[in-house]
Amino acid sequence: FVDFTAAWCVTCQINKKSTLSNSAVLADFAAHQVTLMRADWTRRDPAITAALTRLGRSGVPVYVLYAPGKAPLVLSELLSPSKMQEALSTLPATKP
Repeated sequence: FVDFTAAWCVTCQINKKSTLSNSAVLADFAAHQVTLMRADWTRRDPAITAALTRLGRSGVPVYVLYAPGKAPLVLSELLSPSKMQEALSTLPATKP
C-alpha cells in the first residue's frame, strides 16, 4: 500500500488521522500482511511525480493498493475506515 502524501496537503492529513491511523484499519493491514509505504511529495520529488503520472494523477492525495498479479487499485482521495477495509478485502486471505 502506498500513501502518496505531502505535509501541505490538508486532505492527506485528515485521511491520516481519520483512517490510516485507525486501529481497525491497521489491524486489517496486518492481517493481510500489507506493507505500508509513504511517498512524501512535500518537496515535489521527481521520482514521486513520475509515479503519480504513471497512475494518471497530477497531485496528492493518492492511495494505491498493490497486490501480486493484480492491477494497482487506486482508492478514492477521501478515505474512510470502511472504504479502506473494503479495498483490503479484495486481497487474498493470508495463511496464519
